[in-house]
Amino acid sequence: MLEGRVRFFGYPEVTLSAEEVDVDPLSGFTWPSRHGKRVSYRSAGAADPKWIWELNRCQEIPVLVAAWLVTDDIRYGSAAGDRLRRWVSSHPPGRGIAWGNGFEAAIRAVSMAVAFDGLRGSGLLSDAATMDILRSLWQHARWIERDPSVGSSGNNHRVGELVGLVAIGSLAPELRDSPSWLGRALPELEREAAKQIRGDGTNVEQAFAYHVFVIDLMLVAAALLERTGRPVPQGITAALSRSGDALWAQLGDDEPAPTYGDTDDGRALVMDAEELRDPRGAAAGIAAYLPHGRAARVAGQPDVMSHWLFGSEGARKFACARGAAAPGSVMLADGGLTVIRGQGRRVLVDHGPHGYMRLAAHAHADALSVELSVGSDPLVVDPGVGSYFALPDVRRAFRGTGFHATVVVDGADSSVQGGPFLWTNHAVSRVVAWNADAGILVAEHDGYERLPDPVRHRRAVIAPPGDLVVVVIDRLEGKGAHRYSQRWPLQPTLDVEQTGASAFVAFGPDGGLSVEAAAPAALTLQCIRGQEDPLAGWWSGRLESIEPSWLVSVDVEAVGAVEIVTALVPFGTQAVPDVHLDLEVGDLPCTVWLSVAGETRRVEYDLAMPIPRVDLAATGVA
Repeated sequence: MLEGRVRFFGYPEVTLSAEEVDVDPLSGFTWPSRHGKRVSYRSAGAADPKWIWELNRCQEIPVLVAAWLVTDDIRYGSAAGDRLRRWVSSHPPGRGIAWGNGFEAAIRAVSMAVAFDGLRGSGLLSDAATMDILRSLWQHARWIERDPSVGSSGNNHRVGELVGLVAIGSLAPELRDSPSWLGRALPELEREAAKQIRGDGTNVEQAFAYHVFVIDLMLVAAALLERTGRPVPQGITAALSRSGDALWAQLGDDEPAPTYGDTDDGRALVMDAEELRDPRGAAAGIAAYLPHGRAARVAGQPDVMSHWLFGSEGARKFACARGAAAPGSVMLADGGLTVIRGQGRRVLVDHGPHGYMRLAAHAHADALSVELSVGSDPLVVDPGVGSYFALPDVRRAFRGTGFHATVVVDGADSSVQGGPFLWTNHAVSRVVAWNADAGILVAEHDGYERLPDPVRHRRAVIAPPGDLVVVVIDRLEGKGAHRYSQRWPLQPTLDVEQTGASAFVAFGPDGGLSVEAAAPAALTLQCIRGQEDPLAGWWSGRLESIEPSWLVSVDVEAVGAVEIVTALVPFGTQAVPDVHLDLEVGDLPCTVWLSVAGETRRVEYDLAMPIPRVDLAATGVA
């Protein structure tokens, strides 16, 4: 940081000059110095507005203050003070891309207020600098209040704006308006916490990373209020408690974090050395604040941010919170997420609402998608976010149905994109049957009922708790001819070998996945990696970063109703298991015979019934 080296998202590292203001070093574009609302961030050519917004969040300044407080090295404190003064002097209130909206001003205000509080009384800020910074914080609060995110845009942005007001009101009490900012922000923040964190603890945006971001924002607000001797509104505490339960349900011991929906790598406050926020760190913050046993189980141990926020008292609460049981199979009904566990295997099925309100800005067209992992190894994945502004084609593709582990009908998305942060038609999903003891879920969605010849997609996921095997049955009901593509996006460390006309094996360093599909109609199998036209077979570890990964498509062309049955068999370092799948259709119920390494399983099902029948039984050695 002292050397001016910066890296955001998936872009390469750059070194910035202290004299440069609002220059995009990757393209050379200089963002104009005009009223922030008149800066057209969508028409800057190769310049990505997200990059310059991230720079102007000033989140490196609290890190430098933290480094100074820990090490007593004056270089860090001096650099923090210099950067704070320099930003204020070079960014007149309301002018430039940094003032493009109230949300960016709010996230910056959190960093500025915390850094300012850390530097108070140190002698590193002159009286004149102190007044300039206070004046800037006042302008930030006015800007946030004048430009709120409302209506369908009132998602995590509104939470961020309210927390920005809480930060200024708490840490700049000498400003005459601080009491009124707190008085207005806290009741609304409590209402937003109730609206945006559902009863089961999931986040309304249907994007796991944004849930973590909102958790962090609320934790910052709680810490600020506690440290300044103010009560935390009960609704905020309750939302954090519910969130801890939802994290526990989705994120068991050693399991990888889910990746459904958008992520922008955003953080509420940075005082550690991590580029990306670990969801287990957010759980540590909940456990240190409440305490919360399930959150402590997810976290494993306190992290650096929980220490900065809640100190030694937080560490004590965390220690008292230990002892929660590991999660089993669970349905988060409000958020439409079902997790089926057994034998170290986790299956996550998304049958939830399509994002938040009309825009559903951060949702993906992933109705009935599946993620599969064993231990800490992801196998079938949601491939992430791809891009926001820099690569429009990548943005469209990564949000689309074809990038997710579900079924594409006639090449169309299950929900209709109206823009990079807009959906004009939302698929509606519902659960048809759920048996946690047997590990059987049946759900359906209506996204393809908008087609000229409507198609209903019903999916059964069968993952018995005493077995690693997962069976997925997709029933597609239409009258005319359609092309159905059952997609299996794989984690990028896996390599793929097609082992038959309808079978493939995915190999990794510690094991992999053996897959076979069957259907009553003709079936073809495509293994795609790094395809550019159309885009297919890509994975994104973070925003604006993509790399090739295998996508396997099981394609069937059929007239009328058809079913695709697929068996997924994870394996470890032992030999690849021999998998054989036979499908008997005609008289109902249909029967699937699945042989894995000589052991046969029988699945009987009838997914056409209003209340479907699905039975699984092991029949011994063939």
